[in-house]
Formats: sequence, C-alpha cells, structure tokens
Amino acid sequence: MNILNCIQNGDTFLLKRINMSLKCKSLDIIMPLATYLASKVSLVIFCLFTELNPDPFIHLLGVKCTVSLILSTVVAQIFKKSVSRIRPFLIVNNLNIKKIGIDEYSFPSGHTTAAFTVSAMISLFYPTAIFLLMLLACLIGVSRIYLGVHYPSDVFAGAILGTISSFIVFYLV
Repeated sequence: MNILNCIQNGDTFLLKRINMSLKCKSLDIIMPLATYLASKVSLVIFCLFTELNPDPFIHLLGVKCTVSLILSTVVAQIFKKSVSRIRPFLIVNNLNIKKIGIDEYSFPSGHTTAAFTVSAMISLFYPTAIFLLMLLACLIGVSRIYLGVHYPSDVFAGAILGTISSFIVFYLV
C-alpha cells in the first residue's frame, strides 16, 4: 500500500470518528454557525470594519488581514485545483452531513485557512487573545469535518496555510 493510500485511509477513519461521534442536535445548530464565521461575507465585513476604522492600529490590522487573506486564498485555490481532492461526503458512506454552500474541491479547507489567517493576524496584533482566537479557529475547522465537507488533513493544511500566510504578511509587508 502506498503512502497516499495510507494517508487517505487514516483520514477517512478520523473523519468518520469525528463526524459520527460528535453528532447531536445542539451541534447541528452550532457547527453551521461556526462555519459561517469564516464565510466570505463575514470576512469582507470584518476587513471593511477594520480598514475603515479611524484608529491607525486597527486600520493596519485590517489592511494586513486583507492582504494575508488574499495571499492565503490564492494559495489555497492553487492547491485545490492542482490536488483536485473530491469532498468526503461524495465518496464516504454513512457520514452525517449538512448541505451548505461549497466549492468543488476539498484540499485545503478554505474556511479553515481563512479562520486561521484572521486568528493568527489578530493574535500577532493582540497576543493576549491568542488562546481564544485559536480555539475559535479550531472550532471552525472541526465544524468543516462535522459537516462532512472536509477530511481532517484538509483542515490541518488550511490551519498551517492560514497561519503561515499571516506570519509572512505581518513580518514582511
């Protein structure tokens, strides 16, 4: 068995464990809401609010968030198109899924990428908030698995990509 098959099998196993073991009515409400915190609409509102803020520190946070979101989104889309990983709910049987708006491919998770991009950038500006922000970003990532639209490795890759993008923009731009 080659390495990619091992990764896929482990990913599917973890996906099923997380997706099925967490299933409950409360999370059926909470997880879609968590996912939408990293939606395009939420991110545009956040970036506009911070960029238009008269406080120069918050304005700079908004500009750097916007630039890092653009960077991480472009890189994520390049990966999505080149890897072309099919979403799990289309090929894994017996998943608990919620129908939500999604694009074609799974790797990496765009919502998780965005969540970690914003959380990491805000944490760089406000280090005391890192625990709460990373917890929220992790919740968004887990929500993607809970909803059956991503494998754990999609979420992990999104977390890494988002975090790295923010560090690059924070320190180099």
